[in-house]
Amino acid sequence: MLKLEDMQKQAFAVAWLGHASMLVRAGKQWVLIDPVLSGTAGPVQGFGPARLTPLPLKPDELPHIDFVLISHDHFDHLDLDTMRRLARQDGGAPTFFVGTGLASWFGKYVGADAKEFGWWDQATVDGTHFRFVPAQHNSGRTPFHKNSSLWGGWVIGHGGKQFYFPGDTAFVDKLFEDVRERAGPIDVAALPIGAYQPRRLMRFEHMDPADALHAHRLLRAQTSFGVHWGTFQLGDEEPFEAARDLATALEQQGDITNFGLISIGSYVTIDGNFSRSLIQPSRFPPTFAKTLSKS
Repeated sequence: MLKLEDMQKQAFAVAWLGHASMLVRAGKQWVLIDPVLSGTAGPVQGFGPARLTPLPLKPDELPHIDFVLISHDHFDHLDLDTMRRLARQDGGAPTFFVGTGLASWFGKYVGADAKEFGWWDQATVDGTHFRFVPAQHNSGRTPFHKNSSLWGGWVIGHGGKQFYFPGDTAFVDKLFEDVRERAGPIDVAALPIGAYQPRRLMRFEHMDPADALHAHRLLRAQTSFGVHWGTFQLGDEEPFEAARDLATALEQQGDITNFGLISIGSYVTIDGNFSRSLIQPSRFPPTFAKTLSKS
């Protein structure tokens, strides 16, 4: 289980809640990124890909959330039930940060205000810096609203360190070079490695493990770990295949020692010494569900 009391003592830390959902502690602020706390990733509860590994905490065990960052509006990144739950949390709703065009959805379906960001827009609140950055992907919750809102990733800065989450993205070398040049040094990156098969289709939307390693190099990140895998079955690959393909890619590239995996429910500090917390992907066996989750 996620040890919130320990995480709360950290100046800057990130916990993986499964798939693309992350909980960040930045100073005295709690930040959720793309939280999907439901049992399925679909338009309504019980419809869509089912959760394969349990959440590391119950939704009502979350601390009071100050900010929620949304990368884009696909069901596995923007969950209506989770948004409504957060909007009703004790102590008042969090501040929702979203891409351009998505605030009206929050007003209509969640009953909450949201602040829109275009690519490279930024805001600083109580010493924590938020920047919305480009991604190569798309948006749309129905066929009739394709690309009506902006998609992207987030760079969070606090205490002179930076954490980068690209959202869903295909591999584009210039994209990661731009993030490095315009946002500055990345200390920790959470890079997506799942939902990449069939490659002839997914290569325009999602990175595979080898792509994620290339992105890590271009970012010159101090450390990176793989996300967007092992939680919902979204691609044609087996749920644990991303770990196996990451192990193969690491073996082929040979000289990368600061890219690995962490368990669902683990948190890592963004302090430049994060590589000690990595698990080598070769240690994730086919019985991944027991190994991946610490709950």
